[in-house]
Amino acid sequence: MYSRRRFLRLPVAATVAGLIGPAVLVGCSDSSAPPSAKSGGGTLRYGAAVEPDSWDPHAASTAVTGRLLRPVLESLVSLAPDGTVKPWLAESWTVSPDGLTYTFTLRTGVTFSDGTPFDAAAVKANFDHITAPKTASKRAAGLLGPYKDTEVIDPRTVAVHLTAPHASLLNAVGSTFLGFHSPVALRDHVGDLSSGGPFVVGTGPFTFESVTPGQQAVFKRRPDYAWAPPTAAHQGQAKLESIVVLLLKEDASRVGALTSGQVDAAELIPANRLAGLRGQNGVQVVRKAVPGVPYTYYLNTARAPFDDLRARQAARHAIDFAGIVKGIFQSEYEQAWGPLAPSTPGADASLAKAWEFSKEKAERLLDEIGYTGRDSDGYRTKDGKRFTVEQPYVQTFVSAQNHTFDVGIQDALKQVGIELKLVPLDSAGSIGRTGKGDYDVFAFAWQGSDPSLLQSLYHSKSQFGGGGANGARVRDTQIDGWLDQAQATVDAGQRLELYRKVQRRIVEQAYSFPAYIATMDVAQHGKVSGLVLDVDANTDFYGIGVA
Repeated sequence: MYSRRRFLRLPVAATVAGLIGPAVLVGCSDSSAPPSAKSGGGTLRYGAAVEPDSWDPHAASTAVTGRLLRPVLESLVSLAPDGTVKPWLAESWTVSPDGLTYTFTLRTGVTFSDGTPFDAAAVKANFDHITAPKTASKRAAGLLGPYKDTEVIDPRTVAVHLTAPHASLLNAVGSTFLGFHSPVALRDHVGDLSSGGPFVVGTGPFTFESVTPGQQAVFKRRPDYAWAPPTAAHQGQAKLESIVVLLLKEDASRVGALTSGQVDAAELIPANRLAGLRGQNGVQVVRKAVPGVPYTYYLNTARAPFDDLRARQAARHAIDFAGIVKGIFQSEYEQAWGPLAPSTPGADASLAKAWEFSKEKAERLLDEIGYTGRDSDGYRTKDGKRFTVEQPYVQTFVSAQNHTFDVGIQDALKQVGIELKLVPLDSAGSIGRTGKGDYDVFAFAWQGSDPSLLQSLYHSKSQFGGGGANGARVRDTQIDGWLDQAQATVDAGQRLELYRKVQRRIVEQAYSFPAYIATMDVAQHGKVSGLVLDVDANTDFYGIGVA
């Protein structure tokens, strides 16, 4: 875990160094810029919106880790634009009839940039690292699911054994979060991987040359690269000589850097700047709908007041989501209605308009559950106690747009007498509170192209503090049963229908409130060519060229 949408604004994020601001960026002289940034030509200067919580995707929670490390760390399979699974570092694979063993035949001739061969032992070393308690994996371990162990059958053949069927594994092993470090790096520098730079050694078309926390990361082309997946636009070495990623959290910094020519492309352009950029000569905006979970408010169903369905419904009726979305995002985005974004396979389109904005219904439900009094500030009371709920958020990662949306929710709830307190915390404080369930509302989005991510968000075994992201602290036997069935079936149609049942149940029970449907918007100058967004709406750096 997402930035403008914060992929991922989960409570498990580690402390991140302060990001570069507009004054610092403008103040950088040419002599202080990295040599690759000054050389031009084959260098792409890219403005990123979020700094990773860790540069080790096996331990990271932020989606930006996977986005920025895709040029370095590769996967067993690749995902085509239509979501189908294609070969990559694995030439082929088989699944046992019971769904408990996935056997991969590996491609020959692949090496890590330190010269180490990519083989079955490397797969085992990485998957064992992901699931090791010391790694404290925040995202990758969940993708592996009920992992048992990895068996090296021979150098080219590896078997991944599970303790229970996990139908989404094949899609999952296409993620950067299950990408491969050099076994030498795992052996000699396992404690340094999160720091990034030369410690992160992969099989990809770029090497990770250096990182300056809070400022930039530099990647260099690998001249001997020759194993791009069939989904790639070309084969052989990358077109770019290097990539310089400038870490620019502030929206104004990224947009200003783009318009001034200090970066060639910038991601997560805020909605209120898109129209202006589209009108500028030589600037293009590449857009793709973001699959996964939209920015969503999760209500803690494990404690009062949101352990009562009527309280959750009252809060939902009180919020004019469509009005807030239109006001903040200037019609660039639309209101979300379901737990999955529409671009995600299996998203249930029938949930559109499944509830309505109705202050009258909200007021009636609040009366029904006993909040009939009013205090001097106009908030509802029950037995003299104000209806107050708290929403903690991680200051380091919250985007300006999402915080503005939170304030809009706060104002809407106030209109019916519910006090929402927005509580800023650092990462450690957020981890402590969410792990203990000491919150009433928590908000985040989650990028991904497989509906199985509902498992991590709503299964009773996926609670915060236990490796999951069940922000609503749902313990629903019906949802558990459908999610378990979905992971056990190999029938794609049946699997998607089970996920639709889960989505409908979530909406019926008002466990969470989806807010808005986001897009990934990357703006580029005309001299940039070949910039496309992959199936997960991430920038594909391999095919980019700079004139």
